[in-house]
Amino acid sequence: MPAERCRAAPAITLFPRSSLSSSHHKGIDSLLKGLKTCSRRLRAAMSSLTDELRILERLYYKNKNQHRMALFFRRVPEIRRYGQRLVELDLPGRVDLLRASFVGLNSTTDQKALSRTWSHVPEQPYVSFVMERLMSYSTLVCKVRFGEFRAASHFTLAMQSGAFIQLIVLFAAISSRMSALLPELEEVLHLGASTCDRLLVVLDVSVSSPVGSGLIEYFRSLHVNLLRK
Repeated sequence: MPAERCRAAPAITLFPRSSLSSSHHKGIDSLLKGLKTCSRRLRAAMSSLTDELRILERLYYKNKNQHRMALFFRRVPEIRRYGQRLVELDLPGRVDLLRASFVGLNSTTDQKALSRTWSHVPEQPYVSFVMERLMSYSTLVCKVRFGEFRAASHFTLAMQSGAFIQLIVLFAAISSRMSALLPELEEVLHLGASTCDRLLVVLDVSVSSPVGSGLIEYFRSLHVNLLRK
């Protein structure tokens, strides 16, 4: 069985705009604006995170042979691994693919098309999947924040020895900048998941469904439990 993060998305099934009551059209317009804002904020945050990760990669490969056995260096691979994981998830692409479904597309290759007036609506299973993924990513970001916190504490202690102080300060600065971006990612992921939840309501999904606002509460409880650890 594939890992949870590799689980394939359900097929995107669309139905025409005309099949949705006109009373819901303004609601869809508002939700699509929210998704667009979410996408822009995700791209800005991920772009900055990617820049920091590139610097970290250079420092890592330049110094790993000399310092890989040093205590302060042991946190660097963890920061690097978490950063790569976040980049590989392509968070903005996940949101843009949902936006593309509203204009009848199943890919985001044509970015200009995303600004067209919506003509289709995706069915509930795909929207539910995207909401679940965004909340799962938010839980991952929470874990990364704890990893960055541990690394920062480790670097602070290592500075007291005075050895390789310049290199340790560089690692600490990168870790700090990455940590500063994570709350923004977390907030936007929650915004995207909340938008999906409201979209499910517009699509008249049953309240008793196993997906929907109950799923958001479930992942929020996971998030709170992680904060307590």
